[in-house]
Amino acid sequence: MKKFFTFSVCAAMVFGAMAQTQLKAPNLESLRKEIAKSDADIANPKKVEKPKTWVQRAEKFVSVHDKATMGASQNMHKAIFAAMTKEKTTATVGGTEYEVLVFPTIDLYFDKDQLVLWKEKETAVDRPLSQAYLAYLKAVELDVKSAQAKKIAVGLTALALKLRIEGVNAYTGEDYKSAQQYFIESVEASRHPLVGQIDTTIAYYAGVVSLNESLLDYDNAIRYLTLCIDNAYLDDGNAYSTLAKAYAGKGDSIAQEQTLTEGFVKFPTNQAILIDLINLYLNSGANEDKVIAYLKKAQENEPTNATLYFAEATLYEKLKRLDDAERMYIKTIEVDATSYNGYYNLGALYYNRAVEYIKEAGEIKDWKNPKIKELEAKANAEFKRSLEPFIKAHEVQPNDKYALENVKNIYFRFREESKEMMDLYNSYNEKYTSLQGQ
Repeated sequence: MKKFFTFSVCAAMVFGAMAQTQLKAPNLESLRKEIAKSDADIANPKKVEKPKTWVQRAEKFVSVHDKATMGASQNMHKAIFAAMTKEKTTATVGGTEYEVLVFPTIDLYFDKDQLVLWKEKETAVDRPLSQAYLAYLKAVELDVKSAQAKKIAVGLTALALKLRIEGVNAYTGEDYKSAQQYFIESVEASRHPLVGQIDTTIAYYAGVVSLNESLLDYDNAIRYLTLCIDNAYLDDGNAYSTLAKAYAGKGDSIAQEQTLTEGFVKFPTNQAILIDLINLYLNSGANEDKVIAYLKKAQENEPTNATLYFAEATLYEKLKRLDDAERMYIKTIEVDATSYNGYYNLGALYYNRAVEYIKEAGEIKDWKNPKIKELEAKANAEFKRSLEPFIKAHEVQPNDKYALENVKNIYFRFREESKEMMDLYNSYNEKYTSLQGQ
């Protein structure tokens, strides 16, 4: 899953200001007493049916959260906290090593001087932000005269941001279950009728994290990815391919196909959609012409888009229709003479064909069989045929080592044929060695 976004400067300023004015180590016992007062209020028959009671309870949970986490947020700097503790250590999370400032109830993880993660070791109350969200919902339920509507709307708006931040924190700490819950609550808080905003970015990550292998929550993945698509958050087409994976997980191949085809029509060059669509048809035994028809339609709409011809070529190669693949790689190059992928894949097609001839010759047990020399001759012809497109690919991207390495290796194979071949091998070997040293 790709790395998460950073927060807005506005959010960082809000939390930064709060930290500098209110920051102190949490006293969990004191915070528990604050919640106990709220518990007493909702146990009071005279107060429990008042929406104001639940608004105040929500605000109390938010306050407890802020104090318990020391106002922590991404973009806060180590200098804010360093004077409060002398205990430091290091820890690795997700393959990244962090410097950790250790407090009795919370550990703060820093990348250089920036806070990127915090982990509570002991809490005053379980998931205070989630409980704040539930308290606001109860307030809405009781507020039949809308007397508290404005205050609830302001509270939900602020809460949605805090839930968003905690979701990213949980995800960074590889607590995917908590990340999912925070993301979902953040989305629902922001899209509540009193607020009327849809945070499509967080909805997208609510859907994506729901597909984490530790969760595989296909229903929520479908719900929030569909919400994104319905609100035009498409992530260059990746929302469709991810939603299709959720439908596949549920075993709904019809919805999977519909999602992929819709995504392909809108994003015909998205390789994830194309590959998933191809695999779906191949695995179901459907005619691959269905995919090709979509590609042809896209090419009619964008005749100068070389990536569409390249996509068709890769499809043919996957289907082992190598003559058609060759034809479309050549078409790719004709449309875009700077297509590195077109040149490289054409060269690789010839190169791989040569390798197959070598393998076939090697399987012949009788070394006197004239078929061996025939196959070796065909292989050599294909190796030499691959030189031109590989060289063109190298010219398009001189600093890319892969095409250059292939050219070097091919000339090495034929270096004994002539002085020219030896000179060419030496020249490209020198270029390759020079590039390796960069």
